[in-house]
Amino acid sequence: MEQKVNKVNKNIKSKIIFTVLVAGGVLNDLVLRALTVGGPLYWKPIITSISMMTLIGVLSFLISNKRRNKVCISVSAFLGILNSVNYSYYKYYSSFISFSLFKQLKQFKKLGNSVMEAFDFKILIFLIPTIILIVVIKKLNKIESIHENIVDSKRQLLKPFTIGILLLSMVTMTLTSTDFSRLVKQWNRPYLVEQLGVYSYTVADFIKSFSFSVSLTKPPKLQQEEVSTIFEDLVEDNSNSRIENEYSNIFKGRDVYVIHYESAQSFAMEQEFSDGPVTPFLNKMASEGLYFDNFYPQHSVGTSSDSEFTFNTSLLPINNGTVFITHADREYMSLQKLLKKEGYHTMSMHGNVGDFWNRNIMYEALDYDRFYSKDDYEIDEEIGLGLSDMSFFRQSIDIIKGLKEEDKDTPIMATLITLTNHYPFNDLEHYGEFNVDHMEDTDIANYFKSFHYADKALQSFIEGMDKEGLLDNAVVVLYGDHHAKISKEDFTLLYNYDETTGEFRHRDDPDYVSISGAFNKQLKRTPFIIWTKDQKVNEVVSTPMGMVDALPTLGNMLGIFNPYQLGKDMMNLEDNTVVFPDGDWVNNEYFYSASSSKLYGIESNELIEEPEAIIAEVDVDKKIELSNNIIDNNLIRYFNVLLANNKPNGHIVESDIDKM
Repeated sequence: MEQKVNKVNKNIKSKIIFTVLVAGGVLNDLVLRALTVGGPLYWKPIITSISMMTLIGVLSFLISNKRRNKVCISVSAFLGILNSVNYSYYKYYSSFISFSLFKQLKQFKKLGNSVMEAFDFKILIFLIPTIILIVVIKKLNKIESIHENIVDSKRQLLKPFTIGILLLSMVTMTLTSTDFSRLVKQWNRPYLVEQLGVYSYTVADFIKSFSFSVSLTKPPKLQQEEVSTIFEDLVEDNSNSRIENEYSNIFKGRDVYVIHYESAQSFAMEQEFSDGPVTPFLNKMASEGLYFDNFYPQHSVGTSSDSEFTFNTSLLPINNGTVFITHADREYMSLQKLLKKEGYHTMSMHGNVGDFWNRNIMYEALDYDRFYSKDDYEIDEEIGLGLSDMSFFRQSIDIIKGLKEEDKDTPIMATLITLTNHYPFNDLEHYGEFNVDHMEDTDIANYFKSFHYADKALQSFIEGMDKEGLLDNAVVVLYGDHHAKISKEDFTLLYNYDETTGEFRHRDDPDYVSISGAFNKQLKRTPFIIWTKDQKVNEVVSTPMGMVDALPTLGNMLGIFNPYQLGKDMMNLEDNTVVFPDGDWVNNEYFYSASSSKLYGIESNELIEEPEAIIAEVDVDKKIELSNNIIDNNLIRYFNVLLANNKPNGHIVESDIDKM
């Protein structure tokens, strides 16, 4: 009789622990969605998380009582950490962590204060279920001591397992073909977490990342005809759309100085306070040169490195990893390669360590001749993450001057990557005085102060180069690499300040500006400027433009052509659709948010009713797939083999592939 009572107690105890484990995991998923993508009470991710947690919990029945408790605590702790990491990652990148990103962990170490600044005590919420589970287990231990005993009743396994499978099947039956496509391709992680919960996303991501890591060790061989068709169509389309215009070859042979301008957003150029404009010199360059005021970066989780990649290759970055880190062994057609064919010396200059974002390796693939990194500079003044922009530009001028004195006849292409204007924008004592009036003591105010400093540093570079006579036969190209980390709350304050009353508008005010939809996307625009001392080009271009369009546009002016480009020469277009790696897109009339599946009018910022017909006209998947295909399968190298074997109208054969 006593033995029977003990057995019942063990079963009850196991069920209690099982229930607490499952409930805790589901609660964490709910909280994560509430703090990130929203819609915490949506039924589909809740049911999916219950089914996933039930299947995970079932495994505890296969373990002895003594080990079972430790395993359950470990599982709960792991899920808590998983959710907290995803929350922190979402705050920084507006996406969720992927197993394919583990190679990038060293980048977070080098970000130092930037990562620490992003720390949020809300992550401790995700540890509460584990604490509750530990307390429950301790309470149950006092009621009955644990004996080494493996439960072998199949009925105990069968019931929760069946429930988990049925719930998962029920959700699966509701998925559309678009849902399945996104689950497999994972271009849009926020959408997956919003619709299916973090655990199903994590499982799918693990499978995709594992499959990807296998493909890296043994690259897949596409069908021979498929490789040929992909590139023949792309090259033919690019060749046919190559139209000479008034800008063709106007900068051919000139020195090219590309300024990779950290966290520069266009909206800041429009802001003016009692101490003047935030960016007076950048505004001056925009007014004197060719200014694209509707320019969008198209980066993924690789942020700055993604922007570099897209600017130099006219390919979209991958969403499942970072090209600079995971695909540095591929072959690309880059701005550097094209200019080197024209006799240029190519170099990159950055005051950070050479292996940050794996630049010292990736630059070989892009075909830079020289990379001047932290070891090549005297770190005489540090602001934020490292060498100040003022010092960086001053020393870079000396390097460029020395090269030109050694060889005046060789044109230079140099990329200069700034560093100071980087999140968290908290090194206020070094930025200099700049009063931002009613916005003082906000994060966006600190951004304005940092950007104002970066603007003065930019001015010092242009004026210093001019003083040395280095701009007489040169073109300066400047692009903002990505948006800064500015909260919607700060934007709400900025755009709802009433100068008449000196107060901030409330939500019920008819003039209240909502930071949402198309307007929120437009705030992420960055400047793109092509400038020369002689002001040979002076125009504002407002056609929507992506980073992928930079190389074709600039290339036409320099007299070079990339047959594998995905972008277009903006000087030949009146309308353009900018496609983003996560499936978003924007053009003159609409903005489509892939994560919410909503379409907004650009001018009205209002939702478009029945948007299906409009969305169907934009073939986003085709462009993203093509870019991913080129990168993942190293297709440029494949096609170059085809050309090397003089088969411009044929197909790749097995002997060609064997040469890879």
